[in-house]
Amino acid sequence: MTWSLKGFEQDRERGTLRPACNDCSVAVIFELVVNFGRDEDAVAAATHELEQHPTVEVRGVQLPVTPPFVTRIHSDEELAYIEFSVYPRGIGYGSPIPHPPIDVRDLRNDEIGAVGEELYELLRRFHGYETAMVGWDPEYCVDVRELESDWLPDGTIYKLHGLVLSDALIERWRPEGFVPFAPGFSWLPYRGTPNLGHERR
Repeated sequence: MTWSLKGFEQDRERGTLRPACNDCSVAVIFELVVNFGRDEDAVAAATHELEQHPTVEVRGVQLPVTPPFVTRIHSDEELAYIEFSVYPRGIGYGSPIPHPPIDVRDLRNDEIGAVGEELYELLRRFHGYETAMVGWDPEYCVDVRELESDWLPDGTIYKLHGLVLSDALIERWRPEGFVPFAPGFSWLPYRGTPNLGHERR
């Protein structure tokens, strides 16, 4: 099953993004996205942690991580959850950065995966969230209600390697294959992320 997402198709069978057209001009970025529920204090604490760890390293270059993009997602005019996302500047396609220090098209899959590992190390310093994931525009992976109503019943949640869940959700859903990630959280261990640009060549 696939559907269009920001000019790309989300393939639920593989848990990956792929271009929905041959010449996509939309932006897609490699990022950490976190669902903090309604915990404003946890968002503030995560913002502080980010200030203490403002870069990731790629090929010996320190790439700055963006300040957090905080979006309050509403449903039926009520706050559903707070979405918190950050990404290393230059690791994306269609980015507004005019002269990124590294050409993302040249990065190997293992180098993209290493950036992912650094973002997960940052996540280990956070608390109070419900779900989180690193990847190419992984916002679709952190909505608890969608995970519970769609991804969990048909088993496609198990394709989302790198998905982190709070222990409260682990207790509620009893999913298979999740192992400890950090105190209070478990995950489907990350297996790296392909460089999306290689699929666009």
